[in-house]
Amino acid sequence: MLVTRGPAVSRELTGLLRDRGYDVRVAPLLEAQLPEDTAALRAVLDLAAGPEVPTWLTVTSANTVWALAAIADNSDWGAALDRARASTPKLSVAAVGRATASALRQVGIGVDFTPSHEQSAAGMLAEWPTARASAGEVALVPASELASSALADALAERGYDVTTAVAYRMVPAPAAEPLQPDAPLCDDPAVLDADAARDQCARGEFRAVVATAPSRVAALLDGLAPPPGGTRWVAIGEPTAAALRQRGLTPVVAEDPSPAALAVAVDRALEDLFKTTSSTEEKSS
Repeated sequence: MLVTRGPAVSRELTGLLRDRGYDVRVAPLLEAQLPEDTAALRAVLDLAAGPEVPTWLTVTSANTVWALAAIADNSDWGAALDRARASTPKLSVAAVGRATASALRQVGIGVDFTPSHEQSAAGMLAEWPTARASAGEVALVPASELASSALADALAERGYDVTTAVAYRMVPAPAAEPLQPDAPLCDDPAVLDADAARDQCARGEFRAVVATAPSRVAALLDGLAPPPGGTRWVAIGEPTAAALRQRGLTPVVAEDPSPAALAVAVDRALEDLFKTTSSTEEKSS
């Protein structure tokens, strides 16, 4: 099976899959790097570190954390943002999910809000702590170049003064200057380049594909004929599932983006094949 992530960031998931007996390959397909112009992102970081009014910093991926780290002027930037959480006016930090919250904590930034159900921009909005912003309240929304404007637009409708910034862009792997180097270890699964992954997918060589972002779905499938029907598809969340459905595929969607939930979703996706194999073995015995 194929996991559409690099070896380092998928290590926990691929370990769980290999423990279940699956033969796993990984393909980064895309990597994150800074945009050419980082002025807007630097402005967001400055506003977050020294809020002049109550301010929310919304963080919708770990890559945004690494992008902020890459443009920060000193190694103390995370502690500076965390100090702003205790300031008056106060900085509040929202993370889209557990992985993003973990990345924030790794750089010393506490998290004030994470949605408890759907880990997406829509999930954040559904559980946002307040229905309306206080007068003059600011929302800072750094995100991928490919990100929808839905989060920023909805926060603006709720009365926030919204500042957006492109934090990173996804480029074909290997990126010239990746935000997070993703070198494999000797016992990691085999790493496929994009051409090999696309070719093997088109030939139906993967029994299952774990798709981890809409952009990676596009990188794997766009320009190809529909993959053979024997391939099962697993989506990390609803946005990725929607990207697969748009291409005529029917994915199993993980209950949350964690490695454990993705591994369970793979089992569910392949459950019918296991039953068929078991039935055939019983008939032949």
